[in-house]
This record gives sequence, structure tokens and C-alpha cells, in this order.
Amino acid sequence: MKKTVTLITTTVLLSTLISFTSCKKEYRKYDNKEVVQNTYTGNIFVTSGGQDPGGDFTGDGDSGTYSFVWENPQNKASVNFDVTTSAGGSVQVIVNDAKGVEVLNETRPNGADDTFSGVTQEGKKGKWLITIKLTNFDGDGSYSIHPGS
Repeated sequence: MKKTVTLITTTVLLSTLISFTSCKKEYRKYDNKEVVQNTYTGNIFVTSGGQDPGGDFTGDGDSGTYSFVWENPQNKASVNFDVTTSAGGSVQVIVNDAKGVEVLNETRPNGADDTFSGVTQEGKKGKWLITIKLTNFDGDGSYSIHPGS
């Protein structure tokens, strides 16, 4: 009986771990610049492509997530985003490398005009996942990403 319980517990733990791990890397099946998720109720515009993706976003109290795959030929990236808001909301940018490891997670606070410019932690080059989460966002902003530091 004890062996059966241990085997079941081990099987459940292994299944959970495999499921979690494969979920994080699922975006690798997408092509470069392909949108993985778009639940944002405001507007997101992709204004540049190639190795340096960038764009603009606007909102009127809107929320949601916008994520896309980006082929990074290097092991770091420069990330910039600007936020201009009169009434509030927040913008969070999360970057995961080709292994699914989070290499950047930055949030600009509610109701503040703000700019972020920085470099990710070192990661594995290849298909990276860029996620922009907007919460009750009222205003406009822009983002850009570049390979390397």
C-alpha cells in the first residue's frame, strides 16, 4: 500500500512539473513576430519589425495581455517603454528567453508618466517571448526591443 501511495504521489508531481515546464516553452512553436496572446481591449500597434520590434499602445481604462515571439540572435536584449497617462493604469513588460526563463520583469506604476530603459539578464538566444500586460490603462505608450546590450 505504501509503495502505491508513493508511486501515485511521484507520478502526480512529475506530471505537474512536466506540464508546467512545457507550458512555459510552448511559445517556441510560433514564428518570429507572431502574436501568441492578445486579450488587450485597447489598441496595440506594431510599428517596426526586423530584429528590432517596436510599437505603440493606447487605452481608455483598458486591460489585457499582448505577447509575441521575437527571435533574439543574442543572449541579452535592450528594452525600452514609455508611458503617458493622465488617469492611471499600469504597464508591465515581461521577457522570457528561449528556455522560458524570465530575464526581465518591469512595471510602470499607476497614474505616472514614466520611462523604462534597461537590459535583460543574460539568457539563451533564440525565440524569446515578449509580454505586455496593461491594467486599467488610460493613456498611451510605446515599446521597443533590440538585441544585445
